[in-house]
Amino acid sequence: MGTPDPGFGLHHRVVDGSIILTFRGELDAWADQELSPRIVELLDQPGADVVVDLRQVTFLDAGGLRLLVRIKGRTIAKRRTLRLVRSSPRVWRVLRITRLDRSFTVLDSMPAALDAPDDHEGNLNRPA
Repeated sequence: MGTPDPGFGLHHRVVDGSIILTFRGELDAWADQELSPRIVELLDQPGADVVVDLRQVTFLDAGGLRLLVRIKGRTIAKRRTLRLVRSSPRVWRVLRITRLDRSFTVLDSMPAALDAPDDHEGNLNRPA
């Protein structure tokens, strides 16, 4: 019997000093609760920019929005820049409706330099 899909996940890596957080699946209240402590740890590490890649996110609700706002607050507190890589139109619509899209610097794609091999990386998925 295979392992069930955890529903959401976080892959993180550091490339040239930039912290890249790649989310997948559903960003909801459970994801916020499970991922927030790890994200705080990651953002407390030395680094420059923070890039949040939303391309693999399939669902976003108030919990996911709260998670993004927390990330923004943490990056501001650390005096870093934050950029979001645009997600699917369905997910991006939630950011537009809530006008949170205006609060972030948005990229249409991942910069080529940040798609380079990882300096450090790791994964965190929802427990089964």
